[in-house]
Amino acid sequence: METNFVNLYLAERTREIRSSAIRDILKITVSDSEFLSFAGGLPNPSLLPTDLLDMATEFAIRSMRDVAFQYGESEGYKALREIVREQFVSERGIDDRSICITSGSQQGLDILGKLLMDQKTNVLLENPVYLGALQAFSPYRPNLISLTMEVDGPNLDALRKILSEKKVHCFYANPSYQNPSTCTWSVAKRKEVASLLDEHEVILIEDEAYLFLDFTGTLYPSIASFRKKRDLSFVLGSFSKILSPGFRLGWVSVPKPYQNIFIATKQGNDLNSNQFSQIVLYHLLLHMDIQKHVQKVQSFYAHQKDYLVGLLKQYLPEVKFQNPLGGMFLWVEFPHVSETEMMRKIMEKKVVMVPGNEFRLEPSEVAFFRMNFSFLRETEMEDGVRRIQDVYRDIIT
Repeated sequence: METNFVNLYLAERTREIRSSAIRDILKITVSDSEFLSFAGGLPNPSLLPTDLLDMATEFAIRSMRDVAFQYGESEGYKALREIVREQFVSERGIDDRSICITSGSQQGLDILGKLLMDQKTNVLLENPVYLGALQAFSPYRPNLISLTMEVDGPNLDALRKILSEKKVHCFYANPSYQNPSTCTWSVAKRKEVASLLDEHEVILIEDEAYLFLDFTGTLYPSIASFRKKRDLSFVLGSFSKILSPGFRLGWVSVPKPYQNIFIATKQGNDLNSNQFSQIVLYHLLLHMDIQKHVQKVQSFYAHQKDYLVGLLKQYLPEVKFQNPLGGMFLWVEFPHVSETEMMRKIMEKKVVMVPGNEFRLEPSEVAFFRMNFSFLRETEMEDGVRRIQDVYRDIIT
């Protein structure tokens, strides 16, 4: 029998590494321009303030080259951390040292997985859950536990039962326009969950990547802001959804007791986040009206969402979904079909969505798909929905 030398030398924990279906789909759609993709969470490039970006980039190259093209502080460029604290972080009592700039919020998730999780760790997750969190946490082999979700947040009875029956060490939550379910936690549930986490001394990993994408401009308070035990909460944010994922920059609000170990762990990952991107982003934020820009993004995505909702009601009245308050997605149930068959056939029609079971610990027999509305033009969305309609009608009739 031939030995598989690759597997022979891999660490045992690599068995838990999972591929991202979203990234695999992205490769296909990039290589074939005929594909219409509802899959990726891609910000619309038309919203990028290109004139200001040109100015900020030129300034970084011409006037800041001695800083922009060097190594930087592991916790991030200080002036950028100050802007993050002043304009993007809602928790009270946060100082600049609490903010660590990361290579997207995804790196923050990986660092927290490395710091907090091993085979003895019980980690509570929303069901469904962001795929990137599963990718970040799984290699550290924690015991992952699913929590039933409702339209306005977690089922509190289910949460109380889980917390009373076993020691939960960490709770990962994406409370605003959750990816993929699109549910948004009510303020009442944020307060109640904060109290329960305090009572049971659970570390909160709060992912607020979509916080600024409310369609009406509402800014929800973080769960962490309601906690008395503030040293047990990490809050993650990102510039990917409100500006550009190309910067690959996010941040983590790190409690004081964990700051030194968090930064030391980050040093082992990348020494420091992209210094050039940080300098450009800082000067971009310094000269732009970020509130006006965010309002423009919110208005544009609200229109895009309404347009896709209208198309689904027109062409696929059988499907079910919650009309979201913000974000970039619809979480759509397709009755009486299997995800596998549906996915295979829509790809034959050169249109893609992300199958719902990619976001679950245990597969569901009910077919869900995550549909993005931020990227495609209106004519492309209609063409894509009509292709999906043809496949769905073919399967159910």
